[in-house]
Amino acid sequence: MKDRSAIFGGVWRMLALAACWFLGLGLGGCTESPEREAAVQSEHGSARLVLYNWEEYLGRDTLDQFQRATGIEVELRTYEDDEEMVGALLSGSLEADLIILSESAASELVWGRVLAPLNRELLPNLRHVDPEIMAKLQIMGEDYKAPYLEGYTGVVVNTRHVDRSPDSWSVLWEPSLAGRVAMLNNPFEVIGAASMMLGHPLNPEPEHLGEVRDALLAQRPLLAGYLHDTEILNKMASGELWAAQSYSNDALMALEENPDLAFGFPLEGCAAWVDVFVVPVLARNADAAHAFINFVHTPEIMAEIAGELWSATPNLAAREFIDPEVLESPVVHPPQSVRDRCTYFGDFGSSESVSSRMKLWAELLSGM
Repeated sequence: MKDRSAIFGGVWRMLALAACWFLGLGLGGCTESPEREAAVQSEHGSARLVLYNWEEYLGRDTLDQFQRATGIEVELRTYEDDEEMVGALLSGSLEADLIILSESAASELVWGRVLAPLNRELLPNLRHVDPEIMAKLQIMGEDYKAPYLEGYTGVVVNTRHVDRSPDSWSVLWEPSLAGRVAMLNNPFEVIGAASMMLGHPLNPEPEHLGEVRDALLAQRPLLAGYLHDTEILNKMASGELWAAQSYSNDALMALEENPDLAFGFPLEGCAAWVDVFVVPVLARNADAAHAFINFVHTPEIMAEIAGELWSATPNLAAREFIDPEVLESPVVHPPQSVRDRCTYFGDFGSSESVSSRMKLWAELLSGM
């Protein structure tokens, strides 16, 4: 493994070149003179950041704003499936400096020892993040994950065809909906939903996995599949699916297209998630990766992203700048009574716990 001082050594120079951006002093005070901007471009024009992200999961102008502020060119590569990304990283076949992915997948990668701990000293804008969220993301006392956007996982139904409220995971086990039901293509979300339906925690204890397995095997014949979130969004909007496990921000977009849809937070409990930034151990430009994380957490920049994507953000300072319609949405920001029954995946506890769930996931996929 490379020496961390060598990996991160160049970041302070980049922070100095765009100090007002990186210290979160506001957009109004960050106007560079043409001479200063030219100097930035000259010094860092050859820098390149390879960023993996889901499609359309940044603000429209985020990459351009970052490049103008730092002179760092971003090569954006998109992907669809967390597990595909996990497999590529564990195999050592992926060239990436920075990845945005789900918290649960990131935890899996920590146990796979393919992520580098983040250097908090190089991320001053993380001071804007809810400290409770930062603490929940830690694994073994280390910051491997920096938060991005957050939300919840619940149930979305088509009220034309489903006469039950989407307030229970059991809707997704309804025999009358056979062939019209889908679960997310995410092992931790799927296993967590079944566990909570049975009255167990989001992260089931080993002694509960047998019962969870039985419930998921019983559900499998009802499913149209374990689908990517965008596929669920599109098929719910079109009416092809009638009930599905869904991320809250995706559900809001589907509701805009189909007013017959309704989203609910299951009473048995739901997953509260934070999509996160991670830096692979083999990143070639970890300094630029840290610079990008810090830039995104400039309050005004984060506000633009969260507003465009109808997502919540753990960046507390950004909320001052977010469109009130987004802030007041009961799906984006549910009431405390809902939040109290939602759980973050957090630390899975051990590599054995992750391994046992992945074995169950492989069994579920083998029958589809």
